[in-house]
Amino acid sequence: MVFGKTLVVSGLALSALAESCLAAEPETNRGNCVASEVQPEAIDLDKPRDQLARQSDLVIPEGARIGEIRTLRRPIFDTSDPDQDNFLYRTLNTLNTPTWTSALRSQLVFEEGDLYQPGLISESERVLRQREYLTAAWVGVTRVCGDEVEVSVLTRDTWTLLPSVGLSRSGGENTSNIGLSDPNFIGSGKNVGISYEKDPDRTETSVFFDDPNVFGSHWQSGFSFEERSDGRGRSLYLERPFFSEATPWRFGISGLDDTREESRYVGAEAIADYRRKQEQFSIDGGWRLAERGSRQLRLLAGYRYDALEFERLPEEPNLDVLPEDRTLSYPWVGFDYRQNRFREMTNLTRLQRVEDVRDGFVWRTELGYSGSGLGATEDRVVLNMDFQDALLATETNYARYSLAQSGTYRMDEDRVENLSGTLGLEYFHGGSEQWNSWYTNLTFTAAHNLTADQQLLIGGDNGLRGYPSEYQQGNRRVLWTLERRYFPDWHPFKLFRLGGLIFTDVGRAWFTDGRNSGPDEGILRDVGFGFRLASSRIEVQRMLHLDFAFPIDGDDSIDEVQILVRGRSQF
Repeated sequence: MVFGKTLVVSGLALSALAESCLAAEPETNRGNCVASEVQPEAIDLDKPRDQLARQSDLVIPEGARIGEIRTLRRPIFDTSDPDQDNFLYRTLNTLNTPTWTSALRSQLVFEEGDLYQPGLISESERVLRQREYLTAAWVGVTRVCGDEVEVSVLTRDTWTLLPSVGLSRSGGENTSNIGLSDPNFIGSGKNVGISYEKDPDRTETSVFFDDPNVFGSHWQSGFSFEERSDGRGRSLYLERPFFSEATPWRFGISGLDDTREESRYVGAEAIADYRRKQEQFSIDGGWRLAERGSRQLRLLAGYRYDALEFERLPEEPNLDVLPEDRTLSYPWVGFDYRQNRFREMTNLTRLQRVEDVRDGFVWRTELGYSGSGLGATEDRVVLNMDFQDALLATETNYARYSLAQSGTYRMDEDRVENLSGTLGLEYFHGGSEQWNSWYTNLTFTAAHNLTADQQLLIGGDNGLRGYPSEYQQGNRRVLWTLERRYFPDWHPFKLFRLGGLIFTDVGRAWFTDGRNSGPDEGILRDVGFGFRLASSRIEVQRMLHLDFAFPIDGDDSIDEVQILVRGRSQF
């Protein structure tokens, strides 16, 4: 009895103390804390424009630090919505393992106690939106208390554990696959899977693993094993990337061992096969040297080993030229000069999702010397360069161009080899504010002294959807695409997003020395229409492409309609 009275008295005392603390808290909050009118609980993650409109209204004091990081994880389906409150959706929510809070926090580029910087908030949002296991992400300041701010991280999971069964058709050829993968294994953010694929060239069974946050850090690692009907593949990597624009250094090491059979094409026909063996090793580092405004300069350096061996296959026709074995072994130096400026847009390359596009330039180049003293087959100078820049970025318009170059200079023969350069121009209009848009893309590629294992092809997956794969080949290629895209705000069963388009492709590949480039050596054109299907709840990184393309040119062997069924990450 005395024990019971003691409990009652203790309970009353604790209750009184709690009431006193609760009563005191509002007074403290009123004096020192200001909450934003924008709170993550009210954000509709199914409406990308609502996410973009929800910007914090708080004034952040100079020198403020991040006092608390609040993580809010939404389930796959919102069962408070009557349209989603059913047995199937509740079951899927129950079976899904929510993404670990530690996995989400490891993707952020800031920590509690760090100096508040708006750029790090936006960058963390961009990193989270790239993860396959999330359908949406929002990061913002939701409370200011003196010289400390509270940052809220809002995410929604997607269903990731999937048996995959697929069939695609492109360029008159079929590809099928079956497998089981999970990009968010038991909520850890790690990607594991096994698959079997059959295409016109080979059958392949593969096992892979990818960890974007090793032991909760910013280190990344992964490996893959492939057993093929014509060889095998092994790869492994460990990397600490420039995970943030403020990251001072990076390091990476990787290896590859790959054996497979390849084909040479003449006139859209595979004339002979040969076996290719490749061994590759790379180690590199990078350092942030200077920063001025949004512009940043990074120094890069490393060593790369790349050995290729080729051999004839029995019972195969002799190739006119068998690729020569070659080994490149070289240290290299380079730089990365970029403008870290971004814009958030919608309906650009994805269906009803927030997209982060670079509103600036990136210029990366590498220069190396591959010498016989390091194990190379001959002395070469290696030069690779990539440049991209945004020409225009507004609410309804986005244009960018790119220039890429790669190749080597053989000092023993005083000539370049596998020299290739590509100039590209893309333009988007209308998708961010309207339910339809225009898209056009023009690319031109020029190559010089390609080795026998390198071919510049067009048709099927290489562009020109109305023609078989590898329909033309050459050392020059040009392709122009024009599309009218439709993004209806229709969300059947809160599961899928649908899109459509009408398109035309015009292009050609040819040899400048007059060699035969294919059955029809002229300019090729096609028109067509297609549909896009993207899941808003199940592994959203890929969408189904169904295109019907009608060739206007070409020889009599081409089907009157080409049906392409493919999985792609973009529209």
